[in-house]
Amino acid sequence: MNSILNPYYIVGLVDGEGCFSVTFNKHKSNRLLEIRLLFEIELREDDREILDRIKEALDCGNIYYLNYEKYKKWRPHYKYKVSNIKDISQKIIPFFKKYPLQAKKKHSFELFSKVAELMLKKNHLTSEGIERIKSLKEDLTRDSLDAVTRTSSGEGQVSDPNHRPSRQQSR
Repeated sequence: MNSILNPYYIVGLVDGEGCFSVTFNKHKSNRLLEIRLLFEIELREDDREILDRIKEALDCGNIYYLNYEKYKKWRPHYKYKVSNIKDISQKIIPFFKKYPLQAKKKHSFELFSKVAELMLKKNHLTSEGIERIKSLKEDLTRDSLDAVTRTSSGEGQVSDPNHRPSRQQSR
């Protein structure tokens, strides 16, 4: 394996290809929602080595091979994923505070960090804390380029977060 990646390379790659997300799942044995933080980077199959080097530099996470054969337009690719709250709070967040994001992911990271802080304080185990985290997640979703379309006047409107604009539409 090559030398450890320059941290600024990682920051640039994450600004373009990374994802900071908050997920909610209904827990079977509890009325409260289960909340998870995810940091992910997905790259083409032939870019596996760069994900290995990122994993080594950040000293956490796992790499998964994804091949959705039933979706013809999706090519096989790899995903680097960190979901362990300890790794997120002790490795991912400190890394991006030391080497700040410079572009579109900066605000998403700030919201992600606030949710992590609430979770470390166990606020995600209360109804009030869950509502606060839901509010932060809405801001995170609103931040996504995939969730916003521009009107002719330039105003942003929240649309279907699952809609992915074509390259032409997103310019």
